[in-house]
Amino acid sequence: MVDSWRALIAKYSYLWQWFAGPDGKPDDAYKASVKRRFVQWVVDVAIRPHDQAWLNYQEEIGLRHTPAKKNKTDGKATPPVVPMRYLIGFIPIVLPVRKFFAEEVPNANELDALESAWTKAVLLHVTLWSRPYAVDGLW
Repeated sequence: MVDSWRALIAKYSYLWQWFAGPDGKPDDAYKASVKRRFVQWVVDVAIRPHDQAWLNYQEEIGLRHTPAKKNKTDGKATPPVVPMRYLIGFIPIVLPVRKFFAEEVPNANELDALESAWTKAVLLHVTLWSRPYAVDGLW
């Protein structure tokens, strides 16, 4: 799944530019670090309990897209912020999951339920990641 989504992101310069170094070329080491976290995010969406540690990490993910923490985790020099519109633009990239599970979940009702749960989870995650972009008092 992640490789499929990353390939889609790589097709659009307005999405992959956030993985580029000062020379304008994608930073492969940074992309590899992000991929590990992306894979972990998919696992977390599926199985991690929604406790305070999970909530704290959603805040961390949001911060890592803003000047507060962008590039600090990996010590990189990619653009210092991912504008919120691109964070929200992540949603249609990762929503289509049906094709990944259609063979494993042949029951249409179960597949519909899985797709619905995934959609709700993605929307919840991106909503939480958006919090650091909000001005104090407006959240």
